[in-house]
Amino acid sequence: MMESLRKHVKGWLGMVIIVGISLSFALVGLQSYTGDGTEQPVAEVADRKIYQGDVNNAYQQRVSQLKEQYADQYSPDLFSEEALRNESLNQLVQEQLILHTVDSDGYEVSDQAVLKVISELEAFQTNGQFDKSLYEQLLRAKGLTSAGFVQQVKVGLIRDQFVRGIVDTTLVDDSEINDFYRLNNQVRDVEYITLPLESKTKLVSVTDDELQKNYLQNEHLYKTPEQVSVEYVELSLANLMADVNPSEAELRAFYESEKQSFTAEGRRRASHILFDAPSGTPEKESEEKRKLAEEVLLKIQSGEDFTVLAKQYSDDIGSAKQGGDLGIINKGMMDDVFEKTLSELTVDQSSEVVQTPFGFHIIKLTELEESTVKSFDAAKDEIELSYKQKIAGEQFYQMSERLAELSFENPDSLAPVVDELGLKINQQALFGKDQGEGVAANDKVRHAAFTEDFLAGNNSEVVEVESEHLIVMHLIEHKPASTLAFEDVKGAVELAVRQYKAGVELKKEAEGLLKEVLANNSLQAVAKNKGLTVSVAGPITRNDKTAPPAVIRDAFSMSHPEDEEPSFKMSFIANGDIAIVGLNKITDGDKASIDDKSRESFKKFLERLKGEVSLAASLANLSVDADVKFTNQPQ
Repeated sequence: MMESLRKHVKGWLGMVIIVGISLSFALVGLQSYTGDGTEQPVAEVADRKIYQGDVNNAYQQRVSQLKEQYADQYSPDLFSEEALRNESLNQLVQEQLILHTVDSDGYEVSDQAVLKVISELEAFQTNGQFDKSLYEQLLRAKGLTSAGFVQQVKVGLIRDQFVRGIVDTTLVDDSEINDFYRLNNQVRDVEYITLPLESKTKLVSVTDDELQKNYLQNEHLYKTPEQVSVEYVELSLANLMADVNPSEAELRAFYESEKQSFTAEGRRRASHILFDAPSGTPEKESEEKRKLAEEVLLKIQSGEDFTVLAKQYSDDIGSAKQGGDLGIINKGMMDDVFEKTLSELTVDQSSEVVQTPFGFHIIKLTELEESTVKSFDAAKDEIELSYKQKIAGEQFYQMSERLAELSFENPDSLAPVVDELGLKINQQALFGKDQGEGVAANDKVRHAAFTEDFLAGNNSEVVEVESEHLIVMHLIEHKPASTLAFEDVKGAVELAVRQYKAGVELKKEAEGLLKEVLANNSLQAVAKNKGLTVSVAGPITRNDKTAPPAVIRDAFSMSHPEDEEPSFKMSFIANGDIAIVGLNKITDGDKASIDDKSRESFKKFLERLKGEVSLAASLANLSVDADVKFTNQPQ
């Protein structure tokens, strides 16, 4: 089990955990923070409710992922907000389906396994070592308790058990790999004739009646979007840090008080023999375990091999196979009693029997590397940064609480916020729901600016633009959506009508041309007779760029040519042009070309793909058993 956890901790699970910190909540395993008892959920999975706030947060997380994925090429126009919100809701429903199932089926993960996973997360490490103070600082900054965070991680690991139980157990045989390679590496010999829309657009005539009719039927296309302009105050940790200018004396005092933070902790490698008696074990059974532990300790003290005894007696199945070896134990990974005992041992020394919430242990220190402390001069930049983060972090936490209180208690103005907190009022010009500039480029800001409460004249909720960066807005101007006057959009209306009429004529011409091509069984002959040009794409793959995407897509959907006779199809190109596509020959990928490395890669890909399909099918079945209800559409 632990090997599986280590394997995935830097993948999706690690991301879930880190996102949990940065957003003040984790999507996995939590009931909504936003449901207040009166708000109607947008969906229910058994007795688990999903609220609009959950969907909003999941949507923002998805947008953040897309921005990171597409970087400079990202644009809100690339994605439908409605589709992303529905995707986010469906993902939340899937998560709750899984959690409902694992609760019902009794999946479990030990506390030791959870602590080990947390200790291996890079977010909580300094110089490659688990840093307990950093861990506590990150949780505290987001209002999370250690116990609550541990529970979130445990739920995530249990979820991982369920998912991996399906995804990692799918099998793929050689015939499937061969078929995949044959189809994926297929080559098709294609040629086509293009009929351009523009050639018709200039020739068609339009009347004023047609323009007026199109305008009235499509008024929604000629609207100015609903817009708002706002004033806002912002509170950011970065700005607060910039105002902190410590003296060297302050930095030296901070260094002395926080020296542990600038210490590379010693590395201790440990083994143990566990006699399982977790908290709540009946006293009689617990005493029997203690007695057995004392007997095994006597064997160790009399010279018997610790490794052999661990394999024979330890209830920790994972480490027992390794002779009790737990690997490197970083500070904060284990129970306090365990760590204190380990810290008092010398290399190769075994402890007395000690009790923790997991049972009774005999602990052995097998390796030791002493701690080293960075000098003040060597760590000065790091010390100054930590000092600024500490001072500004405390200030940020206090001010953020007061920001929320003041903006809520004085909903009709930002002045009280400015007066007490000394923040500056900024302004953002008109922007719409779908896009904006400056602070309105942020999706969370735009969503908050178009809520019913905000448009009624109240301050917005506190918006977390990004981690440690908050804003509160107040409405300056609200411009409802309005229809543009016909004269203002007459040019656009005329172009739309011309293109529509041209498209109708072009389709008729293309249908006639296709009939001639089918009758002559030759694209080249008809093109020559009509004075048209044939574009020869040649042998193309599915990912080829030598022809319009629609032509390539349709070419790979066409049936095999029969008796060496070509196949033909009409293809509609995105710009309005129409193509007559001829498919002359299909050549499958040769399975003999697959080397061992590629075969293994294809196998992993297909196993993952089949596993995801199996998971989707399982979730569909679970949705019936768990009684999934969608009560409202996400907004």
